[in-house]
Amino acid sequence: MLKLRTFLLAVVSLTLVPLLGVAGIAIWWAHQDERHAMEQALLYHARSLTVAVDREVETALAALKGLATSNDLDSTDLRQFYEQARLAREAYRRWLTVALVDPSGRQVLNLIYPLGSPLPSVAGLETFRRTLQTGEPQVSDLVMGPTTGRRVIAVTLPLLRDGKIRHVLVAVMTPESFASVLAAAHIADGTVGTIVDRNGIVVATTQGQEQRVGKPAHAGFVSRAREQEEAVFTGPTLEGSTAYTAFSRAPRSQFTVGIAVPSEQLEGPLRRSLWLLSAAAIGAFALSLGLAHLAGRQFADRLRQLTSAFSAFGRGETVPELPEFRLAELAGVTGALGEAMALLQTRSTELQESEQRYRTMFARNPAGMCLAFADGRILDCNEAFARILGFERPADVLAVNVGRFYAQPKERDQLLERVKAEGTAVNVELQFRRRDGRLIWVLANVIRGSGPPRADFETTLIDITEQKEADELRSMARLANAAAHEINNPLTLILGRLAMLLEDPSLRPEARERITQIHAAAERIREIVVDMNHLTHVQLFEHTGRGLPEMLDIRKSAGGPGTEQSS
Repeated sequence: MLKLRTFLLAVVSLTLVPLLGVAGIAIWWAHQDERHAMEQALLYHARSLTVAVDREVETALAALKGLATSNDLDSTDLRQFYEQARLAREAYRRWLTVALVDPSGRQVLNLIYPLGSPLPSVAGLETFRRTLQTGEPQVSDLVMGPTTGRRVIAVTLPLLRDGKIRHVLVAVMTPESFASVLAAAHIADGTVGTIVDRNGIVVATTQGQEQRVGKPAHAGFVSRAREQEEAVFTGPTLEGSTAYTAFSRAPRSQFTVGIAVPSEQLEGPLRRSLWLLSAAAIGAFALSLGLAHLAGRQFADRLRQLTSAFSAFGRGETVPELPEFRLAELAGVTGALGEAMALLQTRSTELQESEQRYRTMFARNPAGMCLAFADGRILDCNEAFARILGFERPADVLAVNVGRFYAQPKERDQLLERVKAEGTAVNVELQFRRRDGRLIWVLANVIRGSGPPRADFETTLIDITEQKEADELRSMARLANAAAHEINNPLTLILGRLAMLLEDPSLRPEARERITQIHAAAERIREIVVDMNHLTHVQLFEHTGRGLPEMLDIRKSAGGPGTEQSS
């Protein structure tokens, strides 16, 4: 016959093994989902970086188009245009130089050398030939510049006169221009971001920039980048380790951006989880077997005592004390009333403990809690509720009607109607007015009152003022960055044209003074645009006029905590 302890051991084994199997499968599935989500996130990051790469190129083209509008290009004396190009290079500090080339490949001017210096021909450059063939702007790969003697990227703009290319305007950019794109992306430690040109040559990278720029990227990455515009794959890196790599090709420049994450970051958690599960399984199995053996032995001893008691009762002997069983099926009917009274005493004790736990939780809860009647009278509140509303003690709050704290009193009426209809209102954002008059934002949860002390409504408040201000700053910063980007290009053109006018010797003094004022105002606008790109907090203008709207002080908002004092 099967013994009780053997039966318990078999039940534990049959229960534990399937659970461990299900846990292992669940961990594997969760890892697969996590890895897929990580791959999609990497691909999305690579796509966003291609947009930033093409933005660098488009910005350069926009500036070249601004230079192309100069009337001095048609003059035999290019000194004025040379100065305009120099000003443009100072405005775009990522440019190494600006060159003007005729269709034969002869450089008419190059900012690296004084005007009129002999310059090498660029007729052999593939990008220059492609510009002449297509008549469209072009972006070069990473090439060795014949004039600069270093690796550069050239952006070309053909200048048409009467339907023919008269000159080609060239902006020469350094790899550091694209390295700044990777730096601005704040790529995490351990993750490598790389930009390669059409030939698979590294243009910029977040790891070993000086050593790797100008050298071929990993062959596996280059071959896949040539076959597909974007993808995610697993393969070796230049260091010999395995990584998950996501890449995407920029449509304008045709440069490819790759982001590589070591495979250990994705596969390591799965291995650790499986090892932990295995160790937990062994420990749980051993513990379960030990507990089952111990419980089976104790249960068998009590059954033998109960059997002996029945035998003694059958013989008419004094019945010994019955053993206690936790199973209801084996509990005797003797002492049922005593058990009922004990149960009642247990329930009463549990109720008192529950009330005490409720009072402790109410008093110590970090969130503000309040019990109030429908007319707004406050029955009770905790210290957190008083602190949120600017009171020192909960007792000071009890003398105030809760409706006084609502910045918009009608919101309380709407909230109570909702609670009456639905029984609860969860995560409602409200604006409250503190004791000192300052407006704050709170997240409110309101339910109908239940249990002593009796109240109509139970309210829980969480101060979310800082979170709301942070959300406002992020939204304002995104709007400011977008506006700054749109303003910057036309502003550069305006500054360039104003500088050209100021260089005109035939300009009358009155006109020159007005243009100088306009130029100063435009420079002030550029300073505002720069500040709009560096918003760190919200600072409003301080004024004493009545009825004036609140306005954002951009300079103070962009300058950090010390700006207000220094200004």
